[in-house]
Amino acid sequence: METNQGIGTRGVGLGSEPRGHRVRGILARHWLLAILLAGGVALRVLAWLAYQPALLYFDSFRYLDNIGIHNPAGLHPIGYDLLILRPLLSVGGLDLVSAVQHVAGLGCAVGLYALALRLRAPTWLGAIAAAPVLLDAYIVQIEQMIMSDIWLLVALVVMLWLLLGTRSTSGAPNPRRAALAGLVLGIAVALRMIAISLVVPAVIYLIIAGGAWRAWRDRDALRVIAQRTGAFLVMFAVVIGSYAGYFYTQTGKIGLSNASANVLYSRAAVVADCAELDLDPILRLACPTEPVGQRRPDYYAHRAADEEWVDTFPPGTNIPRVQHEFGIEVFKAQPLDVLGAVVVDFLKGFRPARTDAPNDVSVARWHFQREYQYYNHRNITVAYSREYDGEAPSDIPAIGSFLRSYQLTVGYTPGPLLAAFGVIAIAALLGVGRARTSGLRSAALLSVGMGVTILFASAAFEFSWRYQLPGIVLLPIAGVIGIVALWGRRRHLWN
Repeated sequence: METNQGIGTRGVGLGSEPRGHRVRGILARHWLLAILLAGGVALRVLAWLAYQPALLYFDSFRYLDNIGIHNPAGLHPIGYDLLILRPLLSVGGLDLVSAVQHVAGLGCAVGLYALALRLRAPTWLGAIAAAPVLLDAYIVQIEQMIMSDIWLLVALVVMLWLLLGTRSTSGAPNPRRAALAGLVLGIAVALRMIAISLVVPAVIYLIIAGGAWRAWRDRDALRVIAQRTGAFLVMFAVVIGSYAGYFYTQTGKIGLSNASANVLYSRAAVVADCAELDLDPILRLACPTEPVGQRRPDYYAHRAADEEWVDTFPPGTNIPRVQHEFGIEVFKAQPLDVLGAVVVDFLKGFRPARTDAPNDVSVARWHFQREYQYYNHRNITVAYSREYDGEAPSDIPAIGSFLRSYQLTVGYTPGPLLAAFGVIAIAALLGVGRARTSGLRSAALLSVGMGVTILFASAAFEFSWRYQLPGIVLLPIAGVIGIVALWGRRRHLWN
């Protein structure tokens, strides 16, 4: 039976063998990945050439304006402008940022492939885990944007490697690897606040990985669990605590973000039955006037920036507090309506085609266009492009037309396929068939648990095809792990 080693290990000729032979050996063994990788590189080169220096979305200006200031009171955390933009822009322009982000996307795919092989998947199955990241045009498009999303995906892959890529005899990470995973997750939260939801599946995995939890009366087993789980939580708490301390020094408030009130209000506003709610006069001013079926979450999420709406409140009104209290009242009075709306938005991501449902954030925002897309901020975009790259944005319409055609026809990962990967992983973690003795049940739990958790947490805010990108990273590798487990291809390093 074929044994799977990592890229560049046994079978590719190390030592004194000529370099050409080694390269041919690698390509012969990993030929399918090589083909997919070539396709992924080509797409990214085309995107980089077609939209110079980078695509600037509405949020891009907020990130760029925060460089050197790093004010945590804005809509986004400061990790992207502090850790990515500031270092890269100190040596290059926006074109350098987009180029590095494309390389990061390729790295995610190779990392997923290598992890699949580490977990004893055959090379063709490992390529399946990498293919969506390499070939999905929505990921390529977000890499070309000045946005933090691709770096969240990088953090997810690094977390998976730290927690699942161990060679220990138990198959579970040691405290050092768990601590590093906690550090990475803390950094991920500083990039995208939604990552904080991943604490739950990570802790559950650390408790059950390696089977030590079965001996819950054994002190040594409990010590193992406590050490690795504690190391993860302590390092995560150090990062989050440091961020919270910085947030307090800058805002005088306890927390991590000022955006929580916007999120709470947005989700509540779209379902609020104001005629039946018992609200005080100030909170009643926060009630939407549109019929329930015509309310857009994205509109209410940014309503605090609408001066005309804010002026309807008495002078001096604390708008974030009003939004927060309004959300709490709706949640208490209509919990099933809120939950139902979240579930509906969660399920939208598994539709066959990437189309809009009523009141969704338009999927067109994440489409390649024939020409450079200005998002209704042409003058501002030109000004920022000239500031960082010395010239106005440029495009190559022929390439843009190709990328758009590719994206709208075959260049996306179908939702039912992602759902199938998730179902396979769930079957494996439940111990169906040979999965019970595969030693991969906890690995399936972590990967699918992270995918479902972050997608559901995103749906708690609103549905956007942009928020489905973590699923393209997590669900295929979860499905691959599930297939290996159900297939019964044992990994001898797991008990």
